[in-house]
Amino acid sequence: MLNGVPRILIIRLSAIGDVVRVLPALHALRDRYPNAQIDWAVEPKSVGVISEHPEIDQVLVFDRSAEFWEGLRVFRRFCRTVRENHYDIVVDFHGILKSGLIARASRAKERYGFSRPRSQEFSFLFANRRVKLISNRMNRIEENLELVKALGGKRHTLDVTIHVPDDVQDHIDEYFEETFHGAKRLVSMHAPVDRFEKQWPLENYAALADLLLADGRFEVLLTYGPGQAAIAHEVAGLARRSPTVAPETPDLKHYAWFVGRTDLFVGGDTGPMHIASAMGTPVVAIFGGTDPAKHAPLRQPSTVLYAGPDQASTPPDKRDGPELLAKITPEMAYDACVRLALA
Repeated sequence: MLNGVPRILIIRLSAIGDVVRVLPALHALRDRYPNAQIDWAVEPKSVGVISEHPEIDQVLVFDRSAEFWEGLRVFRRFCRTVRENHYDIVVDFHGILKSGLIARASRAKERYGFSRPRSQEFSFLFANRRVKLISNRMNRIEENLELVKALGGKRHTLDVTIHVPDDVQDHIDEYFEETFHGAKRLVSMHAPVDRFEKQWPLENYAALADLLLADGRFEVLLTYGPGQAAIAHEVAGLARRSPTVAPETPDLKHYAWFVGRTDLFVGGDTGPMHIASAMGTPVVAIFGGTDPAKHAPLRQPSTVLYAGPDQASTPPDKRDGPELLAKITPEMAYDACVRLALA
């Protein structure tokens, strides 16, 4: 600690949606420690969410290797870098063995982390300030805010910042001006997901696009991530009308501004859904085999479509995800879009 100002390290390495959901806690920490050095340890895939963030002083990128021995060497070098930064406080939002070892390697006097069962892979052993959650099924944003509350941090709004450079904004604004000319509401629809229990059928996305386009008040834009263009084009091919397939966005900052320019987002439990919510875009979230109590967007306005067990009592089983998702019809999603977009 220099002149009474602490050096703080946030650890949330991945995934994209989880990194986004730590942002309210980051803002709470900055409110509590306005002059502190606040750094963040993250993996490359998620770095675009936090790079150049006005409330972060330094981003430490852990570029892990798939090869075991090389990965071990990289991890040891990263831990050495963390230790050499002489942090006073480490806050482990990730709660796995790897993040716990990084926290321990820091030798920080105060190492905050979750207690069991939120803490996984024995990461709680490396924290000397453990936070017990009041429920096993809290929303992830609420969990993260509980962790910083132990440091005296409070957040009265869920508004957050994802920094997007001016040149990226200008490039995307130009695309929108050239592509969409009317006064219709623009719906971004993100069909690709990486897990079967989250995948609403592609034909349902196509049918929803047809319903929205036939309505006359909407345009539909099909978005996708790296390597997922074929899925967006498949949805477009299944549709009877002509939704627009978005251009490829080279990084998360491009995607954030892209989805932030739209009037409504429709998709499953994915990083793009959490980015859309963080950018202030209303969200219609379609849930199946993941728990809305933990993973639904907390920021309003949003609508969650879920056909599983009572959210207040029983979490879904991921094996039931496809069956639960099949119960959510395109008509149900269309009604939700109309209510939210025209509210």
